[in-house]
Amino acid sequence: MKKLLALALIAAMAFAGLARNGAWVDEVVLTEEPNAGAAVLKLAAGDIDVYAFSIGDRALFTQVQANPDLKYYSSFGSFNDFTMNHSGDQPFFTDGRLNPFGVPAIREAMHWIIDREYIAQEIMGGLAVPKYSYINSAFPDAQRYPDVVEAIEDYYAYDFAKGEAVIAAEMEKLGATKVGGKWTYDGKPVELKMLIRTEDERRLIGDYISDQLEALGFTVVRQYGISRELSPLWISSNPLEGLWNGYTGGWVTTAVSRDQGTGFNQFYTTRILPWPLFQALATKTTDPILDEISDKLYRREYNSMEERAVLFEQALWRSNAYANIIWLVDRQGFTPVRANVGLAADLAAGVYGSQVWGHTVQFQEEGAPVEGGTIKIATSTLLVEPWNPIAGSNWVYDMFPIRATGENAYVVDTRDGLLWPLHFERAEVYVLEGLPVGKNPGHDWCTLTFVDEIKVPADAWVDWDAEKQVFITVGEKYPEGLTAKRKSVVYYLESLYDVPLHDGSTISVGDFVLGMILSFDLGKPESAIYDEAQESALESFLTSFRGVRIVSEKPLIIETYSDVYTLDAELAISTWFPYYDQGPGFWHVLALGIMAEANKELTFSEDKSELLNVEWMDFTKGPSLPILVKYLEEAAPTGYIPYEPTLGKYITQDEVVERYANLSAWYEKMGHLWVASGPLYLDSVFPTEKIIVLKRFADYPYDLAKFQFLVK
Repeated sequence: MKKLLALALIAAMAFAGLARNGAWVDEVVLTEEPNAGAAVLKLAAGDIDVYAFSIGDRALFTQVQANPDLKYYSSFGSFNDFTMNHSGDQPFFTDGRLNPFGVPAIREAMHWIIDREYIAQEIMGGLAVPKYSYINSAFPDAQRYPDVVEAIEDYYAYDFAKGEAVIAAEMEKLGATKVGGKWTYDGKPVELKMLIRTEDERRLIGDYISDQLEALGFTVVRQYGISRELSPLWISSNPLEGLWNGYTGGWVTTAVSRDQGTGFNQFYTTRILPWPLFQALATKTTDPILDEISDKLYRREYNSMEERAVLFEQALWRSNAYANIIWLVDRQGFTPVRANVGLAADLAAGVYGSQVWGHTVQFQEEGAPVEGGTIKIATSTLLVEPWNPIAGSNWVYDMFPIRATGENAYVVDTRDGLLWPLHFERAEVYVLEGLPVGKNPGHDWCTLTFVDEIKVPADAWVDWDAEKQVFITVGEKYPEGLTAKRKSVVYYLESLYDVPLHDGSTISVGDFVLGMILSFDLGKPESAIYDEAQESALESFLTSFRGVRIVSEKPLIIETYSDVYTLDAELAISTWFPYYDQGPGFWHVLALGIMAEANKELTFSEDKSELLNVEWMDFTKGPSLPILVKYLEEAAPTGYIPYEPTLGKYITQDEVVERYANLSAWYEKMGHLWVASGPLYLDSVFPTEKIIVLKRFADYPYDLAKFQFLVK
């Protein structure tokens, strides 16, 4: 198997005629089409080439199958849920209105009120499977814990009478009464505001859940809209304001998840998502064990698969009982495209979640790529929220074009979620003997070594002094010494510092060091850009982080020490490449955002923007741009370097002058400040018309043959 994979990769990279840098196409035009049926008609007519959305409609699937001019990519990583406004586990909004979903027992009872089999078969037409917990039925953890999965399915199977009895008892405890079959409180009907997405089957799902709630005796107000229209309510508003009660959510896993244990921290604690809804979660007080277990699974605080199984079982049962989210179905979606289009679609995420669609999208003749052309892609929604790499939009519809403009140090294999080196040559992983870490065949770029002890060097950086703006070393913080469970060593290519950015700059070690700084600084109260929403994430990070050390600047070699490891050695590397949670970020661009946030004119995160009543930072459009440009005009003549006591050691004045000059010229030419390094660059954004234009970055350093083995 190992030999076959290696041969396939070599053959793909040596494919005759594949010698093109940048994207295969010259231009990508992205437009919005909320209606999947209309999108399939546009595909058939040749008006668009790709509909980048996971469709679950059986009738549309049949249409696509029957049309010889169309084909499709299947995916298994999209899932739907019913998100409830938990209001911090408080049963009343600030204006005194009763919120039933502020009671965990009522939320848990919704498991029995919703018939998942009905949704999967009748609404989704069989293109979905019922989902009773966070585990995705197509991913490894479903196979690891079948007994637990089955027990949860049995316990939470549809039982309307059971759910109704629990809800009635809890409503009476709150002082509500039923009058004429309708729940009332303080003489008024108990009203539930349902936010119902309209782009896909969620309209029918939302109506079904609303019908069930009405059958329980609640008065339901239905508000329909697409993601962009509803997100200000369920994501941006303070949950205690009570602008909504329920939302028909949808998520996509952007690669095959080989370890879903990390997801509990995202959905059930305040540590990951900076949105008000998740920052108001009360698991630390309502279910502190769930909060603790979620973080342990995220940080892999276990020494065997047996220990992991115990934690996982507890997390599944407790998260289902806490039930701020009721999982509904795992979608077996499909993405339709024109038959002459090829790209790397992800097995989990389809096209719109693929990490390398921009590196691979192409027109084809007889299965071979054709150079050039304009490819027209529609998605159900575009330009939902602001773009900034630190804490900008997390929507898949925004990340879809963002991923085409930038890239990480590696390529995520769309078939299995493992990694292939891109900007680095090789990596070494060392873990303590006995930990459940394995190596996969065909990935000779990574070596795995089990050792009895891992000592952290005294000069490794382990913490950050936000006031002095300097790193704290292991020797300073832990004079008695420090050990770790895992060490990774990443060896970057000799050509790393020749990698061009879209504005004409090149990558430097300063971009890496800034990323290290920002891993700490945002969560430190002493920082000028402290964000309260980042503090719990930093607390979790520091619990397991054991240090980072730049062994060599040229070639760049970085050692990282941690008590966090992964089940797959290939995923246990820490690259520190300047690609953040929401996209690419280079020091001279982020410097403008740091200046703006320090002066309280913009903020990276939405939660803090709400707190300060200022704009949520956007490097592509809107009122953020004049503010960011103002700081560019200030930074250039003064030679501003963020965190200069540390970062100034890694950035020369020549680089400062060149970077700001390049960025100024880029803004003059393009009208935005989105600078990345991927195969496509952001050419233009039309927020009113909902159009994005991406163009081929001809200076992209890698031959596209490197990615062709992933194209289907």
